[in-house]
Amino acid sequence: MNDAEDRPAEAQDGKHPVHRRSLLLGGAAIGSAGLLGSGLLTGPAFATELDTTVPAAAPAGMTPAAALADTTPTVVYTTSFEDADPDWVSDFTAYDTTQSRTGATSLRYTRTDSSTYVFAGKKIAGTTDAYVPFSVSVWVKTAGMQNGGASVCLEWYAEDGTYLSGGYTGVTQSTDWIQLTVPPQVAPAGAAYMKAIFFLSRGATGSAWYDDLTITKYTPKLLRATLAAPTYRGLLIPGDHREIDLRIGLYPPAAARASDYRVQVELTDAAGRRVHAQTFAGDRKLRYTRPVSKLAYGAYQLRISARTRNGEIVQDKTLPLRKLRPDEVPTTYLDQHGRVRHNGELYFPIGAFNGTTTVQNLNDLLSASFTTVLSYQLPSRQILDETHARGMTTLFVHRNADANEVLQYKDHPSLLGWYINDETPADTEAATVRPRYTSVTDNDPNHPTYSVDYRVWAGDDAQYVTDAFGTDPYPIFGKPTDLPRRVFTHTEATIRELPNTAIWPVIQLHNLGNYRHFGLRPPNLIEVRNMSWQAIVAGATGLLYYSRFDIEQDSTGVPYQILLGNARTVVSQVRELSPVILSTERVPQIRVNDDDWLRWTTRRHGNREYLFVVNLSKEPRSVTFSAPGQRPAQVLYEHRTIEKSRGKYTDSLDGLGVHLYQMSVI
Repeated sequence: MNDAEDRPAEAQDGKHPVHRRSLLLGGAAIGSAGLLGSGLLTGPAFATELDTTVPAAAPAGMTPAAALADTTPTVVYTTSFEDADPDWVSDFTAYDTTQSRTGATSLRYTRTDSSTYVFAGKKIAGTTDAYVPFSVSVWVKTAGMQNGGASVCLEWYAEDGTYLSGGYTGVTQSTDWIQLTVPPQVAPAGAAYMKAIFFLSRGATGSAWYDDLTITKYTPKLLRATLAAPTYRGLLIPGDHREIDLRIGLYPPAAARASDYRVQVELTDAAGRRVHAQTFAGDRKLRYTRPVSKLAYGAYQLRISARTRNGEIVQDKTLPLRKLRPDEVPTTYLDQHGRVRHNGELYFPIGAFNGTTTVQNLNDLLSASFTTVLSYQLPSRQILDETHARGMTTLFVHRNADANEVLQYKDHPSLLGWYINDETPADTEAATVRPRYTSVTDNDPNHPTYSVDYRVWAGDDAQYVTDAFGTDPYPIFGKPTDLPRRVFTHTEATIRELPNTAIWPVIQLHNLGNYRHFGLRPPNLIEVRNMSWQAIVAGATGLLYYSRFDIEQDSTGVPYQILLGNARTVVSQVRELSPVILSTERVPQIRVNDDDWLRWTTRRHGNREYLFVVNLSKEPRSVTFSAPGQRPAQVLYEHRTIEKSRGKYTDSLDGLGVHLYQMSVI
């Protein structure tokens, strides 16, 4: 998300968005048959350092040969483009009999205008099982390619069209047939469909021929386990955690069932002595809980193993835990609800990305009610001091495994945490991500880490490589096809994967046109407010905004003070209501009419009850809700109230409208 990096883009026809990993791939060819750039992902997406996989024993009722056969990759789709499938045809693609690798036909993609960016994509059936890996390979040759090359990717989407995850290759200018392969990528939970997509990189012109496409399904990792408590570095914090809460999933190979396995959970102390153990009959979803009040202070290990019925271990995973003494509680940490506890107080970070931070930048951000600044460049001691003097905090960029920065700045009073990951995936690039994380955790117990990606990470990939996480869908181009609701979908999916974890989504302030990604304008006030409250309603415990430097130099010339003023209007309201947002008390007696375009949540704080309602539609909608009591509901920041009639409240929302209702408790 660096200001020098590309952002997500969409096809000009609005049909086939191709996301940031695709856009990063470009540059000069490495030989006539080489891949351009460094975007070729390596390593299976289903391998992580915390897992131990042993040679799989056959489940009960299966012979070893049957178990082995079951792990063989399965082709779920293949074509050599002999069947003239209309899904692959567009204004830029056509079936071509003049070039082919096998058979008589290939699919040709030709672009003559470098300003167009349209993709050939097809939904592939049978590719949405949660956590199942898929790969794509295709043979490609090109002619007359300029300013880029040809590529392929696979991407998963939610039902509403929100991008969730994907895998990408480098691009090629090869004039001979060359095979491009996306290594196995895990299908995210909640995916409604997957697309295989052919495209030419942004700005490229020329022709590419595609042939012999194959989509392959692999055996999933059998065991997945994610801590819902404690979520923060495995730390059992006094006054915060009452139990260990472990969520377990079994994802057996196609020829087996979850019931063919057993799951054993074993809790041991620092000396290796067993404290507790429990064995479960195999099931798709399991949950292990254990009270911690009687545990002695100190280190523990939680080992989870998937076994055959005769006890042979197929996969296992070990998670470190530690029960802290009261005098070991960090000065800043993330509590059992994913909220920041900073110097003993609840804190809702509202941050802005910035480049090289100046005193004027700090003053601008302070005037707009931001609490936190994230500078891409190393801030000077003076700027850190100035940040602290304004009562603001710093998210310090740390994207290497060298602990010197951590040791040098960890005691500065402005420090809130460490920004360690700018869109490097936790599954395929764990060898890069994990050392950054441990360089902080091994040297600074008092400040959390934060990571951002445009993909939704699987929960057990994310834990122990970051403490707080956020996605950055950036849905506003200023076009009729914009889907602002993607912010809610992304945030909800992230929280589903990482229950009780700190989730700080990134809200778009900038014009995507600043990055030549077809943005026509920056988000307006209504859109910024809508996206912000989408994230809050979904469960965000902090917000970051991208970016201050972009709104200072908007590509379409919208004045900085207008865009900063829009941010001020939204951020000041969020900041004022942050104690309410962070309340864990809900009001089950408040009920809202069922509508796919409405999202809502409730809070109780002090002697007030609150209802936050967001309209995901661009069209006006009505909202009807019931709540205890007979008093009028105050509509915050709108200087009006609504009366209760026949036991219900009714109100109208503009397109992308947000209403924040406050009700007194009698």
